[in-house]
Amino acid sequence: MKKYNQMLYHPDNCLNKKKPYPRECRLCIEACSHKSIGDKKEISIENCTECGVCMAVCPSDGFVDRDMKNLGEYLLENGNCVLNCPMAAPAGYEIACLGMLDRDAWTVLMLLAESKQVRILTGDCSNCQDKQAAAVSKRFYLEVSQQWTDHPGLKLEILSAEEGAAKSDYDPGRFARNRSKKGLKNRLREFGKDRVKAAFPAIEAEESYAIPRTRQWLAETLKQKPNKKVPFQAIRYTDHCNGCGVCTKICPQQALTLKQKENKMLLIYEPLQCVQCGRCVDICGSRALSFAYRMFPFKFLAGKVIVGEANSYYCRECGKQIFIDTDSGLCAACAAHSTNIEGR
Repeated sequence: MKKYNQMLYHPDNCLNKKKPYPRECRLCIEACSHKSIGDKKEISIENCTECGVCMAVCPSDGFVDRDMKNLGEYLLENGNCVLNCPMAAPAGYEIACLGMLDRDAWTVLMLLAESKQVRILTGDCSNCQDKQAAAVSKRFYLEVSQQWTDHPGLKLEILSAEEGAAKSDYDPGRFARNRSKKGLKNRLREFGKDRVKAAFPAIEAEESYAIPRTRQWLAETLKQKPNKKVPFQAIRYTDHCNGCGVCTKICPQQALTLKQKENKMLLIYEPLQCVQCGRCVDICGSRALSFAYRMFPFKFLAGKVIVGEANSYYCRECGKQIFIDTDSGLCAACAAHSTNIEGR
């Protein structure tokens, strides 16, 4: 019987499969300190600790924790939110590790803390085998909090299971989880679903979706607060753009499109679709694009934003669009043809 693993690979969500690119994304492989992810994104169950860092660094939910749907429901629907790692007092909803929380997840938690209590309980991360995963996630938290200086505070507490059990008011709550491999094995045996769970990797991996789970949470949470602005890494545009449109063709999320308007080419950006993979910035020959934090309300996050415009030029001979206003007004082919005729 194949062992059950909490982390799941969705190949159709992976940017490498969505849109081929010369330098394939290897963030999940590079972030895994336990070397449990192979070149073909296969997971070594023996090495994997289910820390979730592969999910936190993946821009598009190529890797995802199986419990993310339930976690989202808990965060958005429960009165107060208490998250605890397996090494902490099981006083709330148990997540695999802080390492699974990305920028959007931290932003959601900060937003929720504005209207209800949000507590995050951990054990001693410095002595945990997943301390590197927790450090990656904490960097995301610091990055967002530095951009959002007046954000509602979060309570991050070190509260071990032993300390929690010693408290007289300790209450594990109905959302407590036993996420250890031994606990999972016992639960699966209890419900007689070993074979079903063993088959889930093939079944669940077929699921694909354009917008990552934590981005969906962010949109839903921000929608309830239409006047609220949160920091969001968005495309920044300069007037160096020549309207070539390469960025729109290389974007694996279809977050960028070009629209012709009179003699202008408008670059239209859909932040909700954008996973900040950076391919558009990397491919831009004129260096017109970059990423920068901006404070976004819901209408910007879920809408379409004109981030820039470029003049449209066309060859005066063949009418083909050209991307540089040449002195001759000709495209490269027509200019070469003209040169050959003059040289005869």
